Amino acid sequence: MTRELHLNINLLSTGAHHGAWRWPGVDPLSFVHVENYVASARVAERGLFDAVFLGDVPGIAENINYRPQFNGLEPTLVLTAIALATERIGLIGTASTSYNEPYNLARRLQALDLISHGRAGWNAVTTSIPAISHNFTATLPDREERYARAREFVDVVRTLWLSWEPDALPADTAAGRFADLDRIPAIDHHGAHFDVRGPFCLPRSEQGHPVIVQAGGSGHGRDLAGRTADAVFASGTDLASSRAYVADLRRHVASYGRDPEAIVVLPGLVTHIGDTEREAWKRRRALDELDLEHRGTSNGHLTATGTPEQVADLIQLWFEEGAADGFNLMPDVLSDGLPVFVDEVVPILQRRGLFRTEYRGSTLREHYGAAQPVRPDGAAAAAR
Repeated sequence: MTRELHLNINLLSTGAHHGAWRWPGVDPLSFVHVENYVASARVAERGLFDAVFLGDVPGIAENINYRPQFNGLEPTLVLTAIALATERIGLIGTASTSYNEPYNLARRLQALDLISHGRAGWNAVTTSIPAISHNFTATLPDREERYARAREFVDVVRTLWLSWEPDALPADTAAGRFADLDRIPAIDHHGAHFDVRGPFCLPRSEQGHPVIVQAGGSGHGRDLAGRTADAVFASGTDLASSRAYVADLRRHVASYGRDPEAIVVLPGLVTHIGDTEREAWKRRRALDELDLEHRGTSNGHLTATGTPEQVADLIQLWFEEGAADGFNLMPDVLSDGLPVFVDEVVPILQRRGLFRTEYRGSTLREHYGAAQPVRPDGAAAAAR
């Protein structure tokens, strides 16, 4: 099967650039106006993107005096609104393993997956910001402990999701038999961090359960991604080091007995697009003038400044050199940068045979080419 590029849109309220909220025509309160998220998701679906992605930090931004928060509303609520306004595009939301409980989060995400008919994804993060812990009557654990909790958390969530057999709901109206309780067992999990009995309260979706995404940068993160993730959000600005990162990540995947090619690696890509390269740089400099913190946009992500053709060239280079399976797109200004990418860059990628010309599936798992999840033998192990 021919390898195919994947594209997500990172819905960063007004855009990736810190000056985007002051750009002419932009709603500076986009981060709390759900209709703006929905509008952007519709544009991305028109561009045949794999998914929309929402990050999340459960606390106020330290620099909110200078700019809006990148994300303010709770992701699964926003993604539910998007689900009802779209048909095919995937819906990936971030949720922390440090400040949630497995059963509640499993229920929330599986509900989104059922509402959207199999389009949900979970970006599992551990949250390393010390100030956030003060919102949850907790102290920030060290990295080793955070990731130990995260591994068990993901295992419990997956075990809950997979505990229902596909035929657990006969819904036989003639016989008066709605559910087969033998097909809905309790999980009886007792671990170092969690005691969860079950049974779980929701059936499987069209894709089984939400796709699992991870941002595996550190050694611990790569190990967690290799163990559990279907896709990985990455960052990097150098082709050679990003290619080495992808190769190392695939080794982690293989070490858990999984197909190393099954995981989709998606670095962030910030875009500044103009009709000419000069116009693109003019736009970028104008945004820099509006950035009161003078922080720009990259935050460790690859940045493309140029014409649609030049942006497509960069995407193709990284894709063909094995440094990316696609990108988590981060337009400088979301409201006009995304439509330009969809209308001018996507057709170039399609003409080059790199990107789909239609959706061939209806679930996020199908978009990514991820296998349908199967319940492991024995209760131990959600990890593949």
